[in-house]
Amino acid sequence: MRAMKGSMISLHYSLFSHLWQYSHLDKSFLFSVPGRKAEARRLSDRWKRSKANKSANRGCPLLDVQYTDQCYMNALGATRRVAWSKIWGFVSRGYKILAIETSCDDTCVAILNRHTKNEPPKVLAHLKDTLNSDSYGGIIPTKAHVHHQLKIGSLTLQALRETEASDIDLICVTRGPGMPGSLSVGLDFAKGLSVAWKKPMIGMHHMLGHLLLPRMSTNGQAPCFPFLSLLVSGGHTVLVLSKSVLEHEVLCDSMDIAVGDSLDKCGRELGIKGTMIAKEMEKFIDQDPLCSKNVKIKMKLPNPLQNKPSRVDAMAFSFSPFISAVKNNLEKPLQEYSEEEIRSMAFQVQEATFAHIITKLKKVIELNRESLGNVKHFVCSGGVGANKRLRVLLERSFANDFESFHYPPLDLCSDNAMMIGWAGIELSEFSGLRSSLDMTPIRKWPLSDILNVSGWVH
Repeated sequence: MRAMKGSMISLHYSLFSHLWQYSHLDKSFLFSVPGRKAEARRLSDRWKRSKANKSANRGCPLLDVQYTDQCYMNALGATRRVAWSKIWGFVSRGYKILAIETSCDDTCVAILNRHTKNEPPKVLAHLKDTLNSDSYGGIIPTKAHVHHQLKIGSLTLQALRETEASDIDLICVTRGPGMPGSLSVGLDFAKGLSVAWKKPMIGMHHMLGHLLLPRMSTNGQAPCFPFLSLLVSGGHTVLVLSKSVLEHEVLCDSMDIAVGDSLDKCGRELGIKGTMIAKEMEKFIDQDPLCSKNVKIKMKLPNPLQNKPSRVDAMAFSFSPFISAVKNNLEKPLQEYSEEEIRSMAFQVQEATFAHIITKLKKVIELNRESLGNVKHFVCSGGVGANKRLRVLLERSFANDFESFHYPPLDLCSDNAMMIGWAGIELSEFSGLRSSLDMTPIRKWPLSDILNVSGWVH
């Protein structure tokens, strides 16, 4: 009987080891739960009381299978409740988030205070340091990797010092999609903080951050699901139907390069310089509001993926043809063109690029009327989403299709850590998901497959 008693106590010790997986936070809290040692002690006390019973089997917890099963289920339920109360405890009392974004060449850190679930979070810190790649003619992944290594620690320390936020509760870091070398810097740094602070971590989807950011100012109230999002940046051009925080359907994607990448390369061909060439090109065009009417040089520019016998209603974007077209339209050395002529060409390139986007959006909406029947809100986000001309064209073209249009603030259209922090808040409060320490960077990660990767912990 003594051997059986020891075996049963060992069983319940093993039980709590097995239930260890239900906590994704500071696992030391399990030792304070009246369960692991208390349950074994309670079994021992009941066993002693049962010795006085004339029947060796009647009422003995070590031989009563029904009682043993009930103990297991009670302990299981108690541990689950404690684990979830630990997860949601800081939600009810308010919590602070450290957000990190390093998917490309921007090293970004933010600290958000989710002081209440009834109001938008307060931004305590928002820092960003961008690699100057002007002299490189584009982003070089190895230089971006070194840039993140140089900046991530000092930016995080600066954010913590400025806010005196010593009680971070949750770490949100971009896991993908993006350049693996850049992603790994932020991801490894976040893992180190998670281990050192014994705090949970969430590996976030970069484009989910762009998609959800317009909801932050209204605390997730608007735009309400379902809504349609055009995500336009230097790395992505995608049209997404979002039905919940984790349920997204990609309706149209780029078959080659992103719109931001195309505008950057076209601008470079026209002699425009800067770290963000597409943005510099917009500024250059806006210096003369009449350039749209004073066309100095008429360019021949494409509208890709038009219907033909072998291809009908292609649900895709294509932006690489614009780069070839710009090169073909330059009939003399660039320095021989006047500033007005270059501005006129830049305007035409921008207009043709946006016309392609509008054309494809109209076709997608036309072919998906049934599934988009209850969609009343339209989001445009990402770096190119800051372009005022694009916003005008979208609202003019689709005023009859949507009740409202939503954009992030202009200074938050490009990559930033605030969007990662807010997306982490929405995902956490919607699903309770966390990430394990063995997660790795993801170079390509469709929004439709957010959960279909390893590393999530329920």
